[in-house]
Formats: sequence, structure tokens, C-alpha cells
Amino acid sequence: MWHPVEEPWQYRVLDAMPPSIDLEQIKRARAMTLTERILAMMNVMEAAEALRRGVKR
Repeated sequence: MWHPVEEPWQYRVLDAMPPSIDLEQIKRARAMTLTERILAMMNVMEAAEALRRGVKR
């Protein structure tokens, strides 16, 4: 198993940020219909699949 020598810089950035809730994102989600939410999630899944297929191992 691989163990990093030092903590990744991203962790320090995230730790420095105050915890918060994105109210605009919540407002957008509440304004969406169930069908719109499902379609949005399907778009996310399609993008994730496209990225996965694009990665060469």
C-alpha cells in the first residue's frame, strides 16, 4: 500500500475553509422537479462514464 510522505496540499486548503452550506445549490435543487433531478443525475453519470472510458490504464 502506498503512503504519502506528507499530507497532500488539497487537504490543507480544504481544512482552512470554513464549513458551510451552499444555499444557492439548495435553492436550485428545490426548484427542480423530480424528472429534472433524475435527468441531471443521468447527465452526471454519462459524464462520469465518458471520463472513465477516456482514461487509459
